[in-house]
Amino acid sequence: MHICNFCSTFAGGMKKILGIGLLVLLLASCANRGAGPQGGPKDTIPPVVRQCEPAQGTLNFSAKKIEITFDEYIQLDNLGANLLMSPPQQNPPEVKARGKKVTIQFQDTLYPNTTYTIDFGAAICDYREKVPLRGFSYYFATGDEIDTLETSGYIYDALTLNPMHGITVGIYANMADSAFERLPFLRIAKTDSAGMFRIKNIHQGRYRLYAVEDMSRDYRLTIGEAMAFMDTVITVEAAAPVAMDSTASDSIAPQVPEVQHKLFLFKEAQKKLYFQRAKREEQHRIQFSFSATPDSLPQIRPLSDSLHYHVAYSAQRDTVSIWLTDSMSIKQDSLFFEVRYRMTDSLYNLVWSTDTIRAIWRAPRLTAKAQEAKERAARNRRLTLSCNARKGFDIYDTLTLRCTTPLASIADTAIRLYEKRDTNRIALPYTMVPYDTMPMAIQFLAELQPEGNYELLLDSGALHDVYGITHIAANYGLTVKALTDYSTLRVKIMPYDPQARIQLMNNKDEVLRELPASEEGALFEYLKPDGYYLRLYIDRNHDQQWTTGNWSLKRQPEPIYYFPEKIQTKSNWDFEEEWDYTAIEQTQSKPKELIKVGSTKK
Repeated sequence: MHICNFCSTFAGGMKKILGIGLLVLLLASCANRGAGPQGGPKDTIPPVVRQCEPAQGTLNFSAKKIEITFDEYIQLDNLGANLLMSPPQQNPPEVKARGKKVTIQFQDTLYPNTTYTIDFGAAICDYREKVPLRGFSYYFATGDEIDTLETSGYIYDALTLNPMHGITVGIYANMADSAFERLPFLRIAKTDSAGMFRIKNIHQGRYRLYAVEDMSRDYRLTIGEAMAFMDTVITVEAAAPVAMDSTASDSIAPQVPEVQHKLFLFKEAQKKLYFQRAKREEQHRIQFSFSATPDSLPQIRPLSDSLHYHVAYSAQRDTVSIWLTDSMSIKQDSLFFEVRYRMTDSLYNLVWSTDTIRAIWRAPRLTAKAQEAKERAARNRRLTLSCNARKGFDIYDTLTLRCTTPLASIADTAIRLYEKRDTNRIALPYTMVPYDTMPMAIQFLAELQPEGNYELLLDSGALHDVYGITHIAANYGLTVKALTDYSTLRVKIMPYDPQARIQLMNNKDEVLRELPASEEGALFEYLKPDGYYLRLYIDRNHDQQWTTGNWSLKRQPEPIYYFPEKIQTKSNWDFEEEWDYTAIEQTQSKPKELIKVGSTKK
């Protein structure tokens, strides 16, 4: 009995111990399972090259394929945007990643006695964390010598001075200007996010240096692409050795080449002009849109003699609106027009073109109740007016009245502008300026005084649109701001240049106002309390606007300079700023908060 009791007690204890042990093991297993892939520091080390076959820097290269082995599994990311072979090939090499290897298979014949560079950019990444190996390039020579020289620099947008990313930069040994348009670059590089480029493995010599957005990917200038060029020939040569401290391990060492060139990317003023589309979003109106302002107005003729309509042009003359005025034409689902317009051909020459355009109205599907409500609203329609009159009207603003359809008639005597003094109304003289060819806005030019209180009155029937619809009587009040609500800013530039024009900018790098420089200072008046920036350009052709570059005339864009700080204005303050725009290097003067990495590519 004692033995049996002992065995029973021992067995029960063992069960408890085994149960606790299993629970501990289970918890440990769960903890390990959660900590496995999640624990430890994140891998931030890029792949490391272990071996190249053929070896890096091979002379008399004749292989058709290259294999590069890394220390870990790798992948390729955005290869098309990153890979760059110099000199460029008509058919780029085929590049693949598998396991720990990258293979490069050539599709074109290599030139003899030439140094080649294959730059991977940030395309090679580790497989798990996608950490890129930046700056790696493979180079070889088909002759018995490797060219080791290089040239470098930055590309900036000519107007904004923003660094330009992804721009192709190249050199020619051919000194003819036409080479840029006829031949692919001799050697190339692409700019990084700082706008920097570095063209490697160049043979000693004299070259022409260019940059191009290269939308066509033919490694040369195609009409319509943004571009930049150096005015002078560049010389690429080995740097002279410099003497070192006698305590150093080497008595002489080669100089590290510094960043050398700065180019300003621009697009020529010529724009691609073409017919975009005809749209009929409203049953009674058809809009014909063009890509840019034409040098001659488009000629639009309906192919139906029974069509009654009015024609209106937008302020930029790039949109033509046809307002249908007879019910029979409005009810037709399809209308045909002959459109004769100016367009640019492949060489950017302006030519006349004629198209037959069909304007289609697709009526929305409405229930019977909704259709009835729509017809009732049309029968009771009134001309809708809106006005910018308000309390806190800016002293430099223009009182403007707008409507939703073109006006056919305006009764001046039914429109009055008053100044309100206490309980009195004093008639204020004004000039009424209809806006655009078929006015949908009227501007009232009058001498409004600071802190003045005014009222614009319209009798019913003062305005009629092209459909004979009029409006109800309207009354618009406004109060002009006080002079103490504004500040002034006087800007004196040094050295003074009568060709300079100064621009007042907002925090979005947009021009708010522009004035010519003057010796006593350009005066910006009636500024709201806000933060502003300054920019100037040298108006070399005296046309009172910034002028871009011109490749055929070999003319650089007009130079741009930024004031390096934000200017904060306050109400009822007068500010004066003396600006030496030559004190800071041109491309370093732009305030950092305005800088954006730019690219012309879409």
